[in-house]
Amino acid sequence: MSGVTATRPAPAAHPAPGRRVAAAARSATKIYGAGGDTAVRALDGITVEFPEGRFTAVMGPSGSGKSTLLHCLAGLDSLTSGQVVIGDADLGSLSDKQLTLLRRDRIGFVFQSFNLVPTLTAEENITLPLALALAGRRPDRRWLDEVVATVGLADRLTHRPSELSGGQQQRVAVARALVTRPEIILADEPTGNLDSRAGAEILGFLRRAVLELGQTVVMVTHDPVAAGYADAALFLADGRLVDQLEAPTAAGVLDRLKALGG
Repeated sequence: MSGVTATRPAPAAHPAPGRRVAAAARSATKIYGAGGDTAVRALDGITVEFPEGRFTAVMGPSGSGKSTLLHCLAGLDSLTSGQVVIGDADLGSLSDKQLTLLRRDRIGFVFQSFNLVPTLTAEENITLPLALALAGRRPDRRWLDEVVATVGLADRLTHRPSELSGGQQQRVAVARALVTRPEIILADEPTGNLDSRAGAEILGFLRRAVLELGQTVVMVTHDPVAAGYADAALFLADGRLVDQLEAPTAAGVLDRLKALGG
């Protein structure tokens, strides 16, 4: 998406003092490997908070730990030491069942590879988390319609993934992440498999989710243009938080990444 020329959307308001923290990592350390020369310290004592109602981009060179941080925030991976919290829930203190329920009910995750069920329609893919959570009860149709309108899918709900473009499939994935009204949306390179136009559409939809639906979004990206849609950009290097930038622009982010060797 580096060739996209985009006007940065208006930022959401900066959080007022005392605004609730949607998610946080505290002294978060993640080590892969048994130890010694084979051990890889993917996260090295990171402490960071993500206020609610904000769009944050997480950036850094390859191997900086950004995807590991996102996966630990989502409970898809566990820390070696430290703490991850979603709202008031300490993920490290939860049982497997409690963690599964938290991921289902309080976290929306947008995968780079879409992860749609090929035999289901777009609407069925979007409402799948609701079907699991509601156990047969009818979903809130007004909210579903609002989410569908936000991502511009009203005329594609009966189509299966194979009948949708890459951008449309990713919009389905974004809608699926929004539909349970999660406390936070975590997006892992959500435009990585898309062309520039489709990528810009998805970023605009995530932006609207923050501005219009009051959502909290944390997005891992390698793209300075994508980071320009966020309220703030955080920069990781060697598993550590090394810099941050408020109201980022593509040019400003690119300069920071160059300084980090990204």
